[in-house]
Amino acid sequence: MAVMDSKLNKQAEAFAALTAEDRVRLDKLAVLAGSTAEDLWPAVYRYGFQDIEESVRADLDAQAERAAGLTIPHEEVMANAQRMIDSHGKQRKRRVG
Repeated sequence: MAVMDSKLNKQAEAFAALTAEDRVRLDKLAVLAGSTAEDLWPAVYRYGFQDIEESVRADLDAQAERAAGLTIPHEEVMANAQRMIDSHGKQRKRRVG
């Protein structure tokens, strides 16, 4: 348990030691992510600002694509995959048989 407390203490210390510039960056990122700086901080602490910013932007882009109807529904993807599997299986049976 002491190791966990030590990690949390280091994370809390790093949060408290953020520069004003990094705090503004974290606050803006939290707003984009629909979160709070405090809730987002563990991920930023672990993975870094750049990775989390890229992840948040990718998520927002994906949400926009879904909202615009630019994605293929899961059911359709699965049905196409099943058709390809079935077709491949039939071709193999013909070659073997």
